[in-house]
Amino acid sequence: MSTPDPRIVLVTGTSSGFGRLTVEALARRGHQVFAGLRDVAGRNAQASAELTALASAERLDLHVVEIDVTDEASVERAVGTVLQTAGRIDVVVNNAGMNFAGPLEAYTAQEAHRQFDVNTLGALRVNNAVIPSMREQGHGALIQIGSLSSWLTPPFNGLYAASKAAQRSLTEAWQHELAPYGIESVVVDAAAYPTNIGPNASLPQDQARMGLYGERLTSFIGDLTRRTTENAENIGSADQVSDAVVALVETPQGKRPVQTVVAPAVQYEALRELNPQALKAARIVADDMGIGAYLAD
Repeated sequence: MSTPDPRIVLVTGTSSGFGRLTVEALARRGHQVFAGLRDVAGRNAQASAELTALASAERLDLHVVEIDVTDEASVERAVGTVLQTAGRIDVVVNNAGMNFAGPLEAYTAQEAHRQFDVNTLGALRVNNAVIPSMREQGHGALIQIGSLSSWLTPPFNGLYAASKAAQRSLTEAWQHELAPYGIESVVVDAAAYPTNIGPNASLPQDQARMGLYGERLTSFIGDLTRRTTENAENIGSADQVSDAVVALVETPQGKRPVQTVVAPAVQYEALRELNPQALKAARIVADDMGIGAYLAD
C-alpha cells in the first residue's frame, strides 16, 4: 500500500502497547507524528528517550510531546505545542487508558472516577482542545481506541467496560455533531491483545470485599489466562490494532467507517455486524422522533 500525503497526527498514551506501536508505524509511513506521554521526566523518561533515539536513528518525523489527559491545562499546552510546530492537526488518536479489574462492589466512587477520568474524560479533553482548529481548517479525524468490552461487559471488569461504553457514546455523538464541519469521529474496537494494560490493572482498595469473591474470582482469572495462553496463535498480536489505526489515518476524508473491529476471527464475525445494526436501529428511532436529519450519514 502506497503512503498518501503525510498527515499530522497526535497520539496519546504512547509509552507502550497500541500507542507505541502506532506512533512507530505511522512515522515509518512518512507521517509527522507527535507521541503523547505524561511525566516525561519521571516514569516515562525511558520511553521518551527511546522514541527520541528512534526518530534520530531512522530519521523519522517523530516528536515526543508531554500530555496528561486528566489535566486540562496539560492537554491545552500539548495541543498548542503541536499546532505551533506543525501548523495543524489532521488526526488525533485517543489511546491513553487504564484498567481497573475486580468486583464492582469493592471499588469506591473515587476509584470509579479515576477510571472514567482517564478513559472517557481524557478523550473529551483532548478532542475539545483540537476541534476548534479542525473546524477552522475544514477537516480532521478523531480516532478513539475502544474495546470489545463496550459491547460485552465481562464480570470483574465492569468499570473498564463502562468507561469504554461511555467513550463509544461520545464517539457517536461527535460523529453526528461534527460531520457538518468535515470532522470524522470513529472508534477502533479492539480485542484483548497482549499489552501491559491487563497485567498492570489496578485492583480495588477494599481488599476485604474483593476477598468475598474468593475462588470464583481466582477461577475466572485462571480460566481467562489459560484460554489466552492456549489460544495465542489464534489471538494474534497487538500490531493488528496499530495496523488498523494506520489504515484509518490514511483513509481519505469522509470514507472512514464509524466502527472498526480488530479481533480474532470468531469474535470478529460475531461482533462486526453489531454496530451497523445499532446504527440502523438508531436511524429508525431518530426518524420516528423527528430528528433523523441531525444524524450523520
